[in-house]
Amino acid sequence: MEQKDKKFSEWHGIERDKINWHPIIDKEKCIGCGLCVTTCGRGVYKFDYEKNKPKVINPNNCLVGCQTCSNLCPAKAIQFAEKDKTREKAQEIVKVNQILPKVKKELESRKSELETKGGCCG
Repeated sequence: MEQKDKKFSEWHGIERDKINWHPIIDKEKCIGCGLCVTTCGRGVYKFDYEKNKPKVINPNNCLVGCQTCSNLCPAKAIQFAEKDKTREKAQEIVKVNQILPKVKKELESRKSELETKGGCCG
């Protein structure tokens, strides 16, 4: 049962439920370690202690483009798109929703907060 969290309801002005980006667990591969559940800070997962498996319970809380759970999964049981297409899917979402102009505006409006002094990397 999905619990909508208002702070995750939009991504760069796009309603989050209009963007198809969320983890898909291959139950056959999943070893029930729980790393995805304990690592995700957005409440995407809950753990079914009876079945010893994670469940995607709040898919729209997932940050578009984030793949941390998939990258950490020791069983390679989590994906976001068909095999080897995750990067392309994320870039297509950015393109279709015209995210780059929105990001430029956000950078400008948050300049004092995001600006670094002295150049990149130290």
